[in-house]
Amino acid sequence: MPNPMFARTLALTTTLILATAASAATHAVAFDYSQHAIGLNVSVKGKPLYVLLDTGVDPSVIDLRRAKALALPMQVDQSGEGSGEGNGSAHVFPATIKTLAIDGKAWGDVDALAMDMTGLSKQYGRTLDGVLGYSFLAGKTVVIDYPADTVTFYKGSHSVAAAMKQCRRHYATPLVFASADDRIPVLRDFRFGDIAATISLDTGSNRGVGLFPAGLEVPGVRAALVQTGTIEGTGARGGFTSDKGVLNLTTGVGDFSLPAGRDVVVLPDQSKPGIAANLGNPVFADMRVKLVIDYPGKQLAMFGGCGK
Repeated sequence: MPNPMFARTLALTTTLILATAASAATHAVAFDYSQHAIGLNVSVKGKPLYVLLDTGVDPSVIDLRRAKALALPMQVDQSGEGSGEGNGSAHVFPATIKTLAIDGKAWGDVDALAMDMTGLSKQYGRTLDGVLGYSFLAGKTVVIDYPADTVTFYKGSHSVAAAMKQCRRHYATPLVFASADDRIPVLRDFRFGDIAATISLDTGSNRGVGLFPAGLEVPGVRAALVQTGTIEGTGARGGFTSDKGVLNLTTGVGDFSLPAGRDVVVLPDQSKPGIAANLGNPVFADMRVKLVIDYPGKQLAMFGGCGK
């Protein structure tokens, strides 16, 4: 069974230099969706690792013990405190993921934070060696094909219009982030029933819809929410408990919609000002979208109905 509460790892900012290389196509890489997350087999310094792809983490993350075993550069005298879900603490150290390769393609070095990922691995159900976040995604176009369980990375801004011309549904919007310090993409026109609200798009979450307190104030949401109990989860700062329930409202964006009756989690803290909900992979997988995030081109799009 998937662990529905594995989610936010941490969200710290770093200074980045965006890649300016011309677009270069790569082949699609299969990802592991067995836990409703985007799990990737990669290599660092030639050693195989298992990592998650997470649009909500900045920078990337490497497990502390793995970083030590691989002798990755770390600034152990500059420890800090990671942010994220949980009731404990997360000590982090600036680090560099050296010579990252995905399915044989080299992607160079990646800025990261090293932290103990033991608790996250336990909740996830297998050893997690790291998380690829904004420090990896910046300067790239990423195409996440949820129906096919594949992801494709392009250097620089890359148009996918030709590849998606057979798709019957299309949604596009400028790529914007929650804030200057929180580089998670947001959609400002996601619908709860007939009411538009702002949500964060989080490929590091496998729980579907996580309602922030602000989400309960969206007209119609509180009345449509039927609480069913509590659920335990693990974030970057340890374990936590949230209410869970069923939302009897249709949800969607653009031409994409999902029926009422989805399971949701009610998050106890408003960690993202002005955001009604955090949406994880199950929402987009159930919509059967091909999600395109063009970071340098500052565009986000979804395509659906692409079969013959």
